[in-house]
Amino acid sequence: MDFGWTPAQRAVHDRMRALGAEADAAAPDDRMRVLARGGALGLPIARELGGEGLDLVTTALAYEGLGATLRDGGVLLAAGAHLFGVALLLARVGTPAQQRAWLPRMATGDCMATVAATEAGAGSDVASVQARADRTAAGYRVTGEKRYVTWADRADVYFAVARDGGVAGGAPARGLTALLVPRAAAADARAAAADARAAADARAAAADTADAAGVRVGAPLATAGLRGARLAPVSFRGCEVGPDALLGRAGAGLAVFQIAMTYERALILAFRLGAMERALGEAVRFARERELGGQAIARHQAVAHRVAQMKLRLETSRLLVYRAAWELDQGQRGQAEAALAKWHAADSAVLFALDDLWLRGGAGYLEESGLPSAVDDALGGSIHSGTSDVLATVVARWLGL
Repeated sequence: MDFGWTPAQRAVHDRMRALGAEADAAAPDDRMRVLARGGALGLPIARELGGEGLDLVTTALAYEGLGATLRDGGVLLAAGAHLFGVALLLARVGTPAQQRAWLPRMATGDCMATVAATEAGAGSDVASVQARADRTAAGYRVTGEKRYVTWADRADVYFAVARDGGVAGGAPARGLTALLVPRAAAADARAAAADARAAADARAAAADTADAAGVRVGAPLATAGLRGARLAPVSFRGCEVGPDALLGRAGAGLAVFQIAMTYERALILAFRLGAMERALGEAVRFARERELGGQAIARHQAVAHRVAQMKLRLETSRLLVYRAAWELDQGQRGQAEAALAKWHAADSAVLFALDDLWLRGGAGYLEESGLPSAVDDALGGSIHSGTSDVLATVVARWLGL
């Protein structure tokens, strides 16, 4: 078993680390464009489809590099939803035509994707969604309300899960159907004709057009953390899509969604490894430099043990994330491994952020320290892509319980 990295993998990590620093220095609204320009949105997509064709272990290492220097966890969450929640799903279950139509633009960030699954009565229990996908002569008519959609107002296409309504006038079908639902064609055309900065403005200005086409993005949600993720509700109001919007088989949407969540859970918190590594280095320096009673607080066992526990949480999270990525690279289902990785990394990140704050006492509680925001961001990570309780259920079922 080799725990080392090849020179090529190190080069990818270092390149993404530099890209993260560039994005961190940019204005918040420009950060995703920086990531897209640097290739971060297409790393594991096949070369013939516009990406770099990297394996998932190397992709995880790349995102660890991004997280080491880019402190905006929200924009990294949105990038992960785009790449891991949608693009990798397309690479796995999409038809060749769907892959050619979407993946080259997703790899460059010219087309941003996100997941629209959660509803008022269907969060952890996605099988309970009430949005409908009624079959028509031309494809599907999608109707329903989605909540907490990442990158909602800037997405060009939504991966949506809806209850299959069957054919009008016939017996209703059973199960869920997974669809790619684009934003309004007028907004896409206007964005394609504009430069990179004007593209987002064109989409925002086209909100009324999008509504007329059946897709409506609600007001941004005021979240405690991960603000760069731009969460908002999305309404599908009789939105018409063609048969090429279908992902997988009609009625098999739950299985398709589980595949998407497996990729997302395995990799969505890879950036947290870099963030924890950075915070650990800062904590060690603080413990060495801060004095109490004439000696560095690092000499106090309580402080040293707290920092040592931070290191333990980082390394165990790292092992589980890379193990999950490796399983998927081997063609395994990886559902339990992905659940373990996301569960442990999310919980570890929360405790890590709290330890980092507690280590600094009152100074850590000040907003200017950035540590309260880090706690809020980490708490968000324990909710998206499945709460710890949901992931524990996945693992328990895998164990036959």
